[in-house]
Amino acid sequence: MSGSIRSLLRATLAALVIASSAMLSGCLRSTEPQPSLLQLSGSWNYTGVQTGPVRETLTGKLTISRESANSFQGRMDLVGVNGQTGQSRVLGGLLSGSESGTNVIDFDFNADLEAAPRRHVGQILADTITGTWVGSSADGSMPSGTFRVERETR
Repeated sequence: MSGSIRSLLRATLAALVIASSAMLSGCLRSTEPQPSLLQLSGSWNYTGVQTGPVRETLTGKLTISRESANSFQGRMDLVGVNGQTGQSRVLGGLLSGSESGTNVIDFDFNADLEAAPRRHVGQILADTITGTWVGSSADGSMPSGTFRVERETR
């Protein structure tokens, strides 16, 4: 093997070792959650109104159980009361979201018995979040409404 081919092979091997080391060190970095920038953890009282297709009042609890940087996860359990018939139904399921702007969050509520998540977008002001939500149903209708959540006092 000539000297120039050996030098080329050594340079290539050195580059591969350096690249592999860099990739491996990236894998060794912590995957621990990052400190929260939102400070939403805990229990919140949820009130809302579904304005269409059928008017329904919604009350219940939103619990944020995990936060990392600007994202969060939790659970929501609601009772919906039909404004026309007075019939009630239970909506419960997981939620996940993030901060989408300064003091603005959006999250998807995946109710157990609904085909699609309800997308919530709200403005944070102290211990209160207010906003709107929209969803979709298997029949093609798009339920929507407003909501307000207030942090439970500790």
